[in-house]
Amino acid sequence: MQTVSRYLLSQLVIAYVSGYHGRNSKVYDRRLTLHRGVSNPITFTFKNEDQKAQDITSKTYEFNLVDSESKKSVLTKTLTILDDGSTVSTKGDASCTITTGDLLDLDAKFYNFAVREVKSDGSHEVAYSDTGYAASGTVEILDGAYPDFVASTSVSAFTLSSDTFTSSAISGKPGENNNTALHTIAIYPKNFSGTLTVQGTMVATSPTDNDYFTITTSSLSAASDVSTLNFTGVFENVRFKAVRTSGTTGRIDKILYRH
Repeated sequence: MQTVSRYLLSQLVIAYVSGYHGRNSKVYDRRLTLHRGVSNPITFTFKNEDQKAQDITSKTYEFNLVDSESKKSVLTKTLTILDDGSTVSTKGDASCTITTGDLLDLDAKFYNFAVREVKSDGSHEVAYSDTGYAASGTVEILDGAYPDFVASTSVSAFTLSSDTFTSSAISGKPGENNNTALHTIAIYPKNFSGTLTVQGTMVATSPTDNDYFTITTSSLSAASDVSTLNFTGVFENVRFKAVRTSGTTGRIDKILYRH
């Protein structure tokens, strides 16, 4: 039997918020790593030159992630001051969590980060990353350990024939699904009355109308609110056909499809 260990850790960063006179020099600053597909908690501890935790109860700090190539800020997070259980003051620790959504638009590469204090007048004050007056640290964003978020397929082009709106064929990704594969759609109607039919094919890679069969249907009545519809199965292709009630003028703006 294989045994695998996993460590439930929060990455820790030390920031210095007092003057430096050469004592207790910090000679090693560990690089932070952020993983796509999961939330990444980070804890910051604020110390002075003597490595003593400082009272940060009434202070506000920001974490900034900066693209090392463009030099532009790509992510800003306000730190949450952590309660150390003291009845006098909260000393030393603050945290933030870099979420899955925060990393969606960021490339997997190296970035710089810095923490700064936000003063009451809106100005900012440096918090050093080491005792040599450096202000920035290094972050590496990594992918591959967890599945990346995949955006829904957006369907907004429909062929209109009389009162029937028909989409083109969309791959059902049969090679990635098993027999209980879940498919979900979000329907964005505009005062639409009629029936939406989800159709599928089993083997045809370039299907004609005769290759499609009905998977499921949904009835809408003067609908403008987003509605959802789920279905299961393995299909070579799917498409959406909306038949509008005669005499009405509504439409389907788009359909978002996930599978």
